[in-house]
Amino acid sequence: MPSTLQGTFHTYRIIRRLGQGAFGEVSLAGVLETGEVVALKRIHIRNTGGIPDVVVREIKALQSVSHPNVVALLDVFPKGQAIYLVQEYCTTDLAALLRRLPAPPPERIAKGLMLQLCRGLEALHAEGIMHRDVKPSNTLLSAASGTAKLADCGLARPLDGGERPAYTHAVATRWYRAPELLYGARAYGPAVDVWALGLVFAELLGLSPLVPGDNDIDQLGRVIATFGSMEPAWPGVRALPDWGKIAFPHCEPLPLADLLPGAPPAALDFLAGFLRYDPAKRTTAAGAVRSAYLTATQPLPADEAEVATWLTATLADNEAAAAALKQQAAGPAAQQHAGSALRRPLAASLPLV
Repeated sequence: MPSTLQGTFHTYRIIRRLGQGAFGEVSLAGVLETGEVVALKRIHIRNTGGIPDVVVREIKALQSVSHPNVVALLDVFPKGQAIYLVQEYCTTDLAALLRRLPAPPPERIAKGLMLQLCRGLEALHAEGIMHRDVKPSNTLLSAASGTAKLADCGLARPLDGGERPAYTHAVATRWYRAPELLYGARAYGPAVDVWALGLVFAELLGLSPLVPGDNDIDQLGRVIATFGSMEPAWPGVRALPDWGKIAFPHCEPLPLADLLPGAPPAALDFLAGFLRYDPAKRTTAAGAVRSAYLTATQPLPADEAEVATWLTATLADNEAAAAALKQQAAGPAAQQHAGSALRRPLAASLPLV
């Protein structure tokens, strides 16, 4: 995707810092000429190694795909010992939202979000890109537009068109790692993203991770204890590098209805297609977008406008509840101080980037 801002270091002003990552920090920033709000990611350049590989991969992936459900890279520019990535700003991420919800979202909303994520993943896969780190915290949500966007493509890789692709299996956050990765596969495809997205959908239905392993061995054990032994459902599992290194007792799969009580049966049938052991038998992102569950089964997915209304109201309700609890805990003196603080004028200017 071509840059749309073509900025320099002094094109933006910092509003506030949003977070810190392994290679730098992310800030909320404003475009001085237009007032547009963006996310400004500052990446430290190593003295000896140059720009980190994960940053190069993220830039290449985001420049290759222009889609409403993949976060947009608006600009890239260097400054001193750093490189800046300017991305569209989103209100929150799915992980933060799920932590706030007292109950799963309405099915229409869950379906609307899942449809958007499937579309984003379909767009990446259509461009020959595996995301390799799909998870709730890498799913950004815009309350203004009601869109869900796949983000943080630092582990993204192009699909190798050769007969023997060789990738690392040490990708994807553990809880969302596909079984072929847990068994050390180095030849794999976009089905690893599909497995991960299925587990994201499970969190939309149940609000908590389905298989939260403490380490790689525990993760594999939890997957088997939850979804059953991998044979005979997956005949090719014996060919994987780490098959047979650890023996697990035979397990029957647990019914998804027991794991996600209250979830609609049609949603569980849809989810099952994402969580098939054999990558060749898993659904695809394109297949999910066109599935009966997302195109015909009632209730139909919420559109972006409905998602925006729900998300805005949900975030406002949570902020109000949190503020009320904080005021109750703080006591009368703090409440009076907070009231006076609200009456103070905002700073006339914000620091330039």
